[in-house]
Amino acid sequence: MSQLETEKCLNHPKFKQLTRARARFSLSFSLIIAVIYGVYVLGMSYAPDLMARPVTDGGTMTYGILLAMLGIINGIICSGIYTWWANRKFDVLNRELLKELGHE
Repeated sequence: MSQLETEKCLNHPKFKQLTRARARFSLSFSLIIAVIYGVYVLGMSYAPDLMARPVTDGGTMTYGILLAMLGIINGIICSGIYTWWANRKFDVLNRELLKELGHE
C-alpha cells in the first residue's frame, strides 16, 4: 500500500468509526475483567478471612475459590462476546471500508 493509499485509509470516516468502536468496545471489556480481578486481589489482600470462609456451612467451596472461578468464567464470556461482536459488526465495517477504498 502506497503512502497516498495509507493516508486515504487513515482519513476515511469508516476507518475512524471502526477504530473508535473497537477501542471503546475492547476498553469496556478490559475494564470489566480488570475490576473482577482487582476485587479478587483486594479480597485476598484485605479480607483473607472472608475469602477463606466457606460459601455454605460445612462446605468446601470458599468465597475466594468462587470469585476466582467467576473471574475465569467472566474472561471466557467476555472473549466470546467480543469475538461474536467483532465478527458481526467490526468485520462488516472492515469489508465496507475495503470496498469503498477499492481493495475488495
